[in-house]
Amino acid sequence: MTKAPFPKLPRGLGLRQRQRADGTWRLWWEPSADARRAGTLPVELDPDRPTWSKRQAESLKSNAGGSRPQRISSSGRTVDALIAEYRRSSRFAKTKPATQKGYLADFNTISKKWGGQPIASFDRPVIYTWYETLHRRTPTYASKLIRSFSVLFSYAELLGWRPENSNPCFRLQLQQARKRKRYATWAEYDALIAAAEDLGLPAMAGAIALATFAAQRQIDVISAELGAFQDLDLGSHRLWVWDLTRSKRGNLGRIPLHDELAPRVRALKEAAGDNQTRLFHDDLTGQPWSGDLFRKRWATIRQRAAKACPTLLDPNPLEFRDLRRTFGVWARSGGALREDVGDVLGNSAAIDAGLGEVYMPAQLETAARAVAAIRRPQASKRSKAV
Repeated sequence: MTKAPFPKLPRGLGLRQRQRADGTWRLWWEPSADARRAGTLPVELDPDRPTWSKRQAESLKSNAGGSRPQRISSSGRTVDALIAEYRRSSRFAKTKPATQKGYLADFNTISKKWGGQPIASFDRPVIYTWYETLHRRTPTYASKLIRSFSVLFSYAELLGWRPENSNPCFRLQLQQARKRKRYATWAEYDALIAAAEDLGLPAMAGAIALATFAAQRQIDVISAELGAFQDLDLGSHRLWVWDLTRSKRGNLGRIPLHDELAPRVRALKEAAGDNQTRLFHDDLTGQPWSGDLFRKRWATIRQRAAKACPTLLDPNPLEFRDLRRTFGVWARSGGALREDVGDVLGNSAAIDAGLGEVYMPAQLETAARAVAAIRRPQASKRSKAV
C-alpha cells in the first residue's frame, strides 16, 4: 500500500484523491458543478508530485473563473460524434481490417472516458495528464491510445471542428516502448509442435510451422488460401512455394517452403474438403479461425508445451508473433544474408537499423563469421636468385 499524496486534502482547490484496488492513488482536479455544466473538464494530476499538483489545481481553479467559467459550445461536436463521423469516412474505410479493429477498440476506451466532451475543449495539458495516468498502469497501451486519439483530432481539423495545427496529441514526447526481442529456441519450437500434435490439433501445428519457417504475420497465416500454395517442378528438383499479398504493407511475396514445412502443407491440402478455400480450419470446429479462437488454441498449446519446456512461459512468455522474429534469428545463424532474410519478411529490416535489430539481432554465430572473415595478408613468396 502506497502513501496518499495528501494526508489531508487542501480545501477549496477542487483536489480529489482515491486509492485504487492495486494500492496506487489517483489524484485529480474536479471542477465545480457549475463549471462542469459550462463545459470544464476534470484534469488528472500526478500523485507522485503533490506540490506540483497543488499548483496545477490552483491554476485550474483560477482559469476556470470561479463558479461560471466560459462555456465551450460543442454544437453537437463531441468526441462520440467525431468517432461516428470518422467511422463513416472513406479514410476509415481505406484502412486494413486489422487496423480498423484496433482503432475501434481504442475508440471505445476513449469514448468511455471522454465521449460527451466537446472536441474543441481539449488542449495538450489535458491529453498529457491523461497519458501520464495511463502510462503508470499500461505504458505501451497508453501510447497506442494517444496515437488513436491523435487520428481523431487530425480528422476534426479536416472537418473544421478544430483550428488547423491544433492537434493536442502532437509533440507530447511519448515514451517509446521497448522493442520486443523474444524468439523461440529449437527446443521450444519442438515442444510446441509436439504439444499441438498430442492435443489432436494438426492445423495448429501447421500454423506454428508456417509462421516460423515462412515468417509471416498471424493474420496472413490464419487467412492463407489453399490455392496460394503450389508444388513447382524446377527440372532439377521440386519446390513448394507460397504466393501471398501481405496484409500490412500490401506487397507481394513468393516464399519457398522449408523442408520441415512443405510436408505439412501438402498433408493439409490433401485433407481439405471440396468447399474449403483456406489452408487452415480449426481442428475442433471445422470452421476458419477467428482471431480470438486462434489465440485460445495457441494459449492451450503453449501451456501444454511448457510442461516439457518451461521457458515457453517463464520468465518471458513466447508469443505467436515471436515466431516471425524466430525466422530471422535462425536464418541469420545459418548464414543467410540480411537482404535475403528481408525478402522473406517483406519489410525493410535489411536496411532499417531499428527493424533489423528487432528481426535480425546481432548474435554469436553472425559475429563469429564476421570475426573469422578477417585474414592477415600473406607476404608473397619470391624465388631467390641463384
